[in-house]
Amino acid sequence: MYGNRSYYLYAVVVAFVVSSAAASASAVTPAAAKVPLASSFPGPLWQVITPNGGTASVSNGHLFVNVPGGSNHDALLSSNEAVQVVQPIGDVDFDISIKIDSPLVATDANTSEGLMVVADTKDFITFALGTNGTSISLSAHTVTGGAAATVFEDPSFREYQTPLYLRLSRTGASYVAYYSVDGAVWTQAASFTNVRVPTLIGSFASNYNPTPAKAVPVVMAINWFDIL
Repeated sequence: MYGNRSYYLYAVVVAFVVSSAAASASAVTPAAAKVPLASSFPGPLWQVITPNGGTASVSNGHLFVNVPGGSNHDALLSSNEAVQVVQPIGDVDFDISIKIDSPLVATDANTSEGLMVVADTKDFITFALGTNGTSISLSAHTVTGGAAATVFEDPSFREYQTPLYLRLSRTGASYVAYYSVDGAVWTQAASFTNVRVPTLIGSFASNYNPTPAKAVPVVMAINWFDIL
């Protein structure tokens, strides 16, 4: 539940910071849309999208996605406002995962972080960890024409630990979501269908509060984006 509304390439890591309130805040020319590529995040492969502010940076081999407090960056609004670090993708099958190294605090209510598959701003998929003030959840949502639907939710995800691995695969219109505590043994969380053709894929982080000034900040650290 978000907002109470039910890679390996060996590379030199170069720090970058991109910040903008624009709908797309890429400082580099994105790669041509194709199959997803494993990456340690720096370079022209990745776009940083910050519809309502936020930053992303690479340091010590980790991607840091920063969602500022005091305003909402809701992933499940009719228009996607989450802070996103994504690469272009075509109409292809994929099997990708991320390793989330930053701890999620249950009392930081209405925050979320995980994987996102985007067709456009009103049509996308999320598979993420979330908080409600007392517990940590694991859920998958589809947003179609701006309307969100829950396809899976474990509202009290007892297997949560740091780090945690999230994985999402696509075969045609069929998706399978998995999680892992070690990156080797995977547990299937959900399977569902979605016919929209993806254009972007990657990570996101978000926050929400009915009183936007009270929305808490989120810092998400990802060790890698991997192709399985």
